[in-house]
Amino acid sequence: MRISQPHFALPAVLAAAGSDPLEAALDAVWHAVGTYGEHCAVLPAEVRSVCGG
Repeated sequence: MRISQPHFALPAVLAAAGSDPLEAALDAVWHAVGTYGEHCAVLPAEVRSVCGG
């Protein structure tokens, strides 16, 4: 079953607006990973490459 990625991504956008920057970033990435569905391993790998990890 396919999901609507724009609708599924909304919690990531809302989480990114959190008051604690670290918590907001982690929550946004967590929700964004769910948006990727079966390709969920792609996003954390991209985040690691951008953050120098």
